[in-house]
Amino acid sequence: MVFNAKKDSFRWWISGFVFVVYGIVSLIIYLTEKDLRALLTLGSIWLLLSFFIVWLLPRTTRYTFLDDHLLCQCMGIKKRIYYNTFNKVLRSNGMYAGWKMSTAWKCLIVRYNKYDELLISPENEAEFIALFESKKAESVEA
Repeated sequence: MVFNAKKDSFRWWISGFVFVVYGIVSLIIYLTEKDLRALLTLGSIWLLLSFFIVWLLPRTTRYTFLDDHLLCQCMGIKKRIYYNTFNKVLRSNGMYAGWKMSTAWKCLIVRYNKYDELLISPENEAEFIALFESKKAESVEA
C-alpha cells in the first residue's frame, strides 16, 4: 500500500521565510552597490528553491509498504525499514532534530532498530499507523 505525503502550510512558511531573508540581503546589496544583478540572481534562486520546496518535494515523497519492508522515498533518496526492526510509531509536533522525510509540520516518528528514528508525514496517519501495527505484529509472529 502506498501513502502519499501530507501537504500543509509548513512548506509555504519556509518559502516565505527564504523570500524575506533573500529580500533583505538583496536590498542591502542594491543599496550599497546600486546593482540590480544581485536582486535578479537572488530572486531567481528563490524561485527555484520555492519550486523545489512547494511543488517538487511533496509530489515525490511517498511511503510504500512492501512484502518485507517499508520503503520511504523522497526525490532520489530511499530508506528501507524492515518490518522485523519496527519498534513503534509516535505522533510528533514537528519540533524534532533528526532525519526527516516529511513535508508537513505535524508528522509521525517511526522508531526502528534500537535507536534509529525517521520522521514521515503520510496523508492518512490513522490508516498508516494501523497498517504499521499489523506489519509489526506479522513480523513478530513469523
